[in-house]
Amino acid sequence: MIKYIPNARLYPEVKDTLDERMQILYASNEHFENRWMREAESFLELLTNRKHALVCTSGTSAIQLMLLAHDVGPGDEVLCINYSCPATVMPISTLGAVPVFQDVNEFGQQDFSNVEKYITPKTKAILATGLYGDQYDHDRIKDLGLPVLNDSAQSWLGQYKGTENSKLGDMSILSFSGNKNCPIFGTYGAVLTDDDDLAYKVFYMRRLGYKHRDLGIQFLGINAQPHEDKCIQLLCSLEKLHKWQKRRNQIAAYYKDKLEEMEIQVRPSPEYSLTSNHKFPIFVGNNVAFRDKMLEHEVEFQIQYQYNFGETPQLVKPNIGAYPFTEWYGKHVITMPTSPFLTDAEVETVIDRMKIAITDEDKNLWPCKTNR
Repeated sequence: MIKYIPNARLYPEVKDTLDERMQILYASNEHFENRWMREAESFLELLTNRKHALVCTSGTSAIQLMLLAHDVGPGDEVLCINYSCPATVMPISTLGAVPVFQDVNEFGQQDFSNVEKYITPKTKAILATGLYGDQYDHDRIKDLGLPVLNDSAQSWLGQYKGTENSKLGDMSILSFSGNKNCPIFGTYGAVLTDDDDLAYKVFYMRRLGYKHRDLGIQFLGINAQPHEDKCIQLLCSLEKLHKWQKRRNQIAAYYKDKLEEMEIQVRPSPEYSLTSNHKFPIFVGNNVAFRDKMLEHEVEFQIQYQYNFGETPQLVKPNIGAYPFTEWYGKHVITMPTSPFLTDAEVETVIDRMKIAITDEDKNLWPCKTNR
């Protein structure tokens, strides 16, 4: 079976450095917020060109920390994407705020073309999300007088008009796990900002609002305190990131060439965006059926999302209109394995097995033909 996420191949990539650093850590008394946290955060600041990088326990907690740092609470409204990983929007509702959903556009990116109609006196922030490695249209929202909180979990390492995505917004977040461009064991996250006051808040908020028990509580916070062992994992992966990203882009380029010959439509990027190839999405007639056929041929594809947040009763929401592209993407988009740990032979096998599975209904699909 060709795995979509071959997690077992990560350890051999980082083993020597990881094991050495773990031995140093486990012989010490400091397992929170110490040497390895500082090294990982410094590395992230260098990579992202952000003044402050603060690691935390997940991408979800990173989003919650951005919201907390902007005092988002009950009754506040936050503009957000309607189609994504639930981790994008759950922190809004768990804080008692109201997510106000925007559909994606034909490129699968948060649609800000008519953003003004979603803004009310209760709007506290815009949570902007780029999907699949591409970017939302930052210029469309940067001058609206609202904080822009950039969910860069999927779009990190991509570029918006020449600017690396995580540099966009008042704050941005990163997510690290087996399915991300920077894989680790399990999951971790980071908050990025150039604002000293916001960084000060997040430093306390990620450790339940206080630094030491005898100094009192400074802010409301959550338990997202950095662990030294996870910071070692993160640091080891960050040091390999350039190599892994180069390989991911090579696989994507190979797929594009072959799929064009096969008349399979790859989801295109907006003209302002350079993708990081976080995911490699294609359009097929029925993504569930296609996934199952590929499994029969021993290749794992992945359906990213079939959620429609605007129709999810667990999420408090004001609805404005329909979400046609959410519906279309939920039925027709599927992503191909692009792990940098795949061999050339495996990548070639993916294409060979696709040739067997493809039917005419999978060819030359494009959402504009249906929705516009």
